[in-house]
Amino acid sequence: MRTLRDALTTIPLAAAPEECVDQLEELERLKSAICATQARISGQLDQHRLAQDEARRQLEPRRRRPKPEAGIAKEIGLARRESPHDGRRKLALARALLHDLPETLAALERGDLNERRAEIIASETSCLDAEKRREVDVVVCRDLDGLGDGHLRDLVQREVLRRDEEGWLARHERARAKRRVTGRILGDGMGQLSATLPATDLSLIMASLDAAAETARAQGDERDRSQLVADTLVGRLSGRGRNTPAPTAIKLLVSAETLMGEGDEPGYVFSAGHVPASVARSMVIAAAGHAHSTIQRLFTAPHNGALVAMESSTSFFRGALAEFIKLRDRRCRSPFCSAPIRHVDHVNGRADDGVTSSDNGQGLCEACNYAKEAHGWRHEPHPDPLAVTEVSVTTPTGHVHRSRAPDPPTDQSHPSPAERHVSARLLALAS
Repeated sequence: MRTLRDALTTIPLAAAPEECVDQLEELERLKSAICATQARISGQLDQHRLAQDEARRQLEPRRRRPKPEAGIAKEIGLARRESPHDGRRKLALARALLHDLPETLAALERGDLNERRAEIIASETSCLDAEKRREVDVVVCRDLDGLGDGHLRDLVQREVLRRDEEGWLARHERARAKRRVTGRILGDGMGQLSATLPATDLSLIMASLDAAAETARAQGDERDRSQLVADTLVGRLSGRGRNTPAPTAIKLLVSAETLMGEGDEPGYVFSAGHVPASVARSMVIAAAGHAHSTIQRLFTAPHNGALVAMESSTSFFRGALAEFIKLRDRRCRSPFCSAPIRHVDHVNGRADDGVTSSDNGQGLCEACNYAKEAHGWRHEPHPDPLAVTEVSVTTPTGHVHRSRAPDPPTDQSHPSPAERHVSARLLALAS
């Protein structure tokens, strides 16, 4: 291993930009493979220490001994030059990879995902039994290309919900009982307010604050978005300002089968994540009797999950079309980026005769939208607009990455004649 480490420091640096990118990619894959090997070594150390502890217990059965996990985790942390807390995380990851997540371990060895994303899969599936955990492992690792942390977490949570809705509801009730608001002084005359709330409440609050900030900016307010959100929050909570919450719509993506009680596909609440089918139905029922806030429902066509396409005669993405794309993409569409969407823009630009339509639109964060306009970058939509929305991203060095919108809620079984009729009606109404 020392020889390998020394050899890495003497690798000749590439001369051409294309080769520089290739070297970076291969080194990143090598780092992931090293992390997989570290997990295997940590598992081996874990087995040695547990066996030693069991042997001591056999020799001295009456003597009380602390559980060995703390010592093993600290040992791993010290070897990796990390804290005991991080050592516990690495031990938990090693146990999960070696016992329940073989596909994730294989993907880490290949370099298809890094250690941080392997931890996301391990932590989000920790509530499942071994059999269901392996099922999620297989589904999630089928296609990891382009998935950032946020998109990967959404995908894993969706698959967990499909298999353990009752467990999710029980954990949610326990977590909801701990809701609270705290504050602390930061210095320089500033303080920090923190609230632990149900994700759906958070989505409603943030949507209302964002709407107020955008309205103020459109009216010429010179404060930036973050300042406006903070000032609006203070005004509403303290009563000093005249800002009052405007009617707000929670955006819920749900399949028709789930809404009608004939399916159990989880719904997706914009800015909050996946919720069980029963919660999605409850949200719709509750909104029907609420005077000020509504649930804005987006339906997916049965069995293929496609959202209905829309086209605009304008040169900009505005109104319903912009909302549609934000709800479809959820987060920045750049591969591996999970930042919030700030811009809805063309894949093929207007200068290149790109149309203002849903299949030629994508949601991007501000930085990624500006970056794609730099020389040498090219974004191209999938040639089939009825396929799952994909965009090919070509970098200045010619490397191609695939950007894919998250899969919407859909029933994966074969459609019945009645369901095909529902699909046809939905498409006809949307058009």
